[in-house]
Amino acid sequence: MTPEQLLHESDLCVKCGLCLPHCPTYRITQDEGDSPRGRIALIQALLCGQLQSTPRLHAHLNRCLGCRACERACPSAVQYGRLIDGVRAIRSRQRPAARQWLYRKALGLLTSPRLLSIGARLLRLLPRHGSATAPFLHMQRLIGLCPNFSRPIRWQTAYPPAGKHAGRVALFLGCISRFSDQAALLSARRLLNRLGWEVIVPPKQVCCGALFQHAGEPATAQKLNAQNQAAFGAQPFEAILTIASGCGAHIKEHGALPAPIVDISSFLKQHSWPESIALEPLPQTVAVHAPCSLQTADAVYPLLNRIPEIELIPLADNALCCGAGGINLITEPEMADALLTPKLASLQRCRATILLTSNTSCALHFAAGIRSTGLEIEVLHPIQLLERQLRP
Repeated sequence: MTPEQLLHESDLCVKCGLCLPHCPTYRITQDEGDSPRGRIALIQALLCGQLQSTPRLHAHLNRCLGCRACERACPSAVQYGRLIDGVRAIRSRQRPAARQWLYRKALGLLTSPRLLSIGARLLRLLPRHGSATAPFLHMQRLIGLCPNFSRPIRWQTAYPPAGKHAGRVALFLGCISRFSDQAALLSARRLLNRLGWEVIVPPKQVCCGALFQHAGEPATAQKLNAQNQAAFGAQPFEAILTIASGCGAHIKEHGALPAPIVDISSFLKQHSWPESIALEPLPQTVAVHAPCSLQTADAVYPLLNRIPEIELIPLADNALCCGAGGINLITEPEMADALLTPKLASLQRCRATILLTSNTSCALHFAAGIRSTGLEIEVLHPIQLLERQLRP
């Protein structure tokens, strides 16, 4: 968006304040600069030349998690997500060339499967304590969040179904999720095959582009979308399924792929299951987290209720962001942890043994918090639990 378009969109905000109770960062700091209407006022002042581009101003903008709870509450239908992405893109273009090159390389590390695989191995060789400089602290944070990445899967191009052929779908792997959510991707493929679906995994698919879009690099996000258009355009599919809700939300809003993008839980709810499929009972309390990128639980609960004896409970304050926010859990660790703390307390009170979430960043954030507090709670994708309970 151009500065003129951003100003036009920002003028729709009447500063009524109905967004304030829904903003996670404002609830923590009680600072108007960390509220949606406060950030919009800062964007307006910056674009009009009434404020200079300072570290303090950008600290307020950077703390935004992009959860967009304010959009759902806004009576004026202000497209806040477009505003925050747009001003970050303007700032990105204003960085010194050398700094911008480093910034893009850092994002490239997170979104390239090959570089991420190498980086994950190198991270484990770094010391756990050391310099207090911001880059090193961010690196330490990343080490703590990284699970024990398994060796990357060598995916086949096609996986035939078991039994009657129900149709053909494609599986979107993502970038970080193909490592951190590797078990969930495998569960998705196996479950779909058991239900009669042929699963295609296009080998040339790449990152969805969400991290670049929200980091002020929309041109790179568009290039990645074009690569995915080519990768998924080779053959027809009934749907392209995502297990990472952040990827799905981004592609639906900013991308255009050759088949409908559908969250896997929604897809499995929409289609009938073979009568031969049965699930083992699970007499445990299971908490369900609703990520900001997939607030509706319409599909998840009916699917999980197929499991006999399961006790499903929504995690308290599901409408509030857990603090992950893409890479905010790395770049804004204090805010991220402040927002996660009450969620961990809710988990402890409800005595859940399993937490389910479909967002990659949220899963890493929750798992790290659970490890640090010593709770014995397993973090899974809903599809992992369904596939685990399948009877042979």
